[in-house]
Amino acid sequence: MVRVSQARGELIALLMGLSDGDSCAHLSRVLTEQLVELDALDVSGNAAVRNYRKQVVEEIHGLLKHLDLEGEGDDTRRYDLAQNDSIRQIEGVRRRVSQLLWEVLQQSGACDLGFTPKTELQGLLTQLDEVSTARNPCIREARRRAVLEVQAVITHLDLREALRRRQPCAEEHPSHRAVWQVLASLLELQAQVLGFDGKRADKNYMILEELLTKQLLALDAVDPQGDEMSKVARKQAVKFAQNILSYLDMKTDEWEY
Repeated sequence: MVRVSQARGELIALLMGLSDGDSCAHLSRVLTEQLVELDALDVSGNAAVRNYRKQVVEEIHGLLKHLDLEGEGDDTRRYDLAQNDSIRQIEGVRRRVSQLLWEVLQQSGACDLGFTPKTELQGLLTQLDEVSTARNPCIREARRRAVLEVQAVITHLDLREALRRRQPCAEEHPSHRAVWQVLASLLELQAQVLGFDGKRADKNYMILEELLTKQLLALDAVDPQGDEMSKVARKQAVKFAQNILSYLDMKTDEWEY
């Protein structure tokens, strides 16, 4: 909570100290850095801090959108053409990701995939990396979101494959087994998040948020009992659950180009 409040204080200070010269470029860079810092904060198990972070992130996105319009200047024609070309590339990738995601979710109960989308998904990440942002915060944010969409499907496939291949032995530590049980639940919840197409006011959103928070609490209750493998597995599972929550937030923050 202290760090989020500090970020908001820095935001206000920046607005008060703007100059007429390089304010747009400078503020866009600083605001983007703040988004990265806020995204890295651990807000698991604390709904109040998570909601406050949402508020600050939305304020920053609103400023970036405003700066996007202010930064057009006298070069509007070139700017618009560059933006449209980049956005078309990003949207083309997103359409393909949606198609692959539909196939992945359709086969979520299958023991073996009839296709291998992971290689294509990694290729889509390469395409996004090659998209020119023209130093435009709006295009940069659009690309970042598309990258997260691709990565979310890849991590879903990775965990599904890991669970399918998992062969626990009789000597497996109880804490390690408990972490894997939570991961199995998280896989199902992630599939629902990937397919979610609603708003934060929707009942399904609140249900998903509550269920994901419960899984974080379940992981917090796992005692590794000195077992290093269980400790590492729990840490990775917590990060995975946090990423799903962040992705759900991103899908419902009503950001637009």
